[in-house]
Amino acid sequence: MEPREAARLLAQTQADARRALEFRAPWVSLVAAVVALVGFGIVWLNVRDQHPFTGPSLAALAVFYVLIALRIATVIYAFVRARSGVSGHSVKVQREEAVLMGGVLLVCYLALIGIASSGSHGEGFYWSLFLNGTLIALAAVWAARCAFHKSWREVALSVPVALIAALAAIAGPRGMWLVNGVGLCVLLLATAAIGTWQRRGTRAHTVRTGT
Repeated sequence: MEPREAARLLAQTQADARRALEFRAPWVSLVAAVVALVGFGIVWLNVRDQHPFTGPSLAALAVFYVLIALRIATVIYAFVRARSGVSGHSVKVQREEAVLMGGVLLVCYLALIGIASSGSHGEGFYWSLFLNGTLIALAAVWAARCAFHKSWREVALSVPVALIAALAAIAGPRGMWLVNGVGLCVLLLATAAIGTWQRRGTRAHTVRTGT
């Protein structure tokens, strides 16, 4: 390999690594942690004294979904920034994966609807089924995708999400909001801390090696 080509490949590899770190930047996890705690916390405050459980108010749900939209916006922003200037086969593969994951999630959601419509249940059952079921489905699909790519760190982060949702289902229709909020917040804060530590290690290595 010619020195010029080797230098180009090295620069491309470094740029890809920086983009990957940017997509997993600690601030993205911090925003998600705040969204989880505040969003779920607001709904929990709204329903904690409901006996029997009748569901969150429209105002509480409006705040909850606005915060979810904020979370989605930060992920899209970080992803677009990380993938700027990237084209070719990798982009095509990611698009195909997104379509496949969307299809799998649609099937999971249809299955949840089928379960919900199979009998007469209280409001608490439906809220728990769709909230916790959706979280478990998202975690499972993402874990499968990451396992296929041998991204074991991402798999390790997906498993606790499913466990938190399962514990939330046990906590009941009122407690599940608190369990999900606190559990996801702690997990995301840990993710931000790990990300900060990894980025510092990468920068220190870059300084030592001069690359």
